[in-house]
Amino acid sequence: MLGGLKNNPWLHVHAVVTMFDSGGSSGQLRDELGVLPPGDILKCALALARNAREARRVLLARLPTLEHARLGGHTGGNLLLSMMQRYSGDFLDAVDGLRALLGCRGRVWPVSVQSASVCAEYGDGSLTRGEVEVDAGQSSGRFVQRIWLEPPVAIHPAVAKAISEFDAITIGPGSFYTSLMPIFLVRGVSEALAQMKGPIVLIANLLTEGRGML
Repeated sequence: MLGGLKNNPWLHVHAVVTMFDSGGSSGQLRDELGVLPPGDILKCALALARNAREARRVLLARLPTLEHARLGGHTGGNLLLSMMQRYSGDFLDAVDGLRALLGCRGRVWPVSVQSASVCAEYGDGSLTRGEVEVDAGQSSGRFVQRIWLEPPVAIHPAVAKAISEFDAITIGPGSFYTSLMPIFLVRGVSEALAQMKGPIVLIANLLTEGRGML
């Protein structure tokens, strides 16, 4: 969707991105380097890049595991954004640096720069922690009764200001419990949305999430 919207000359596109990915390369970098998971931010930045096709080819390529034992399996883009965060000390600065490098037509915002995990309680009373684990439980047919962030985190002030000034907001598409709802669990998001004067539009997924939905 971002890739289509960026080509409209009348729009200035912003993407507010969840920061609670726990799986794959992003989760591993978060655990090993103590950085915020870069994958979702990277994908949004690539969608807004001026030369998105070439940028994806380079930055989504994964290093071979046999040649690079510790770095194997990570994408070049995830490693780049993680290193930019480590050396700048500020994730927003790192994201803006990536945006400038890619020539993005629009801006990408992390909803929070504080680390947290998505947690869920299912209808049978069982609990789980982590985006991947919540998805797995839902896929197995367990109904999600409630979700929360652990620990609780707050929206970055610059992101709250940006949201309050948006002319319109679209929500989705994406996984309801692990991609969309966690953004609204961040302290300060609902207040920023209340200040925004324009319409809020929910875009449904092409395929219905049937299993694990109440």
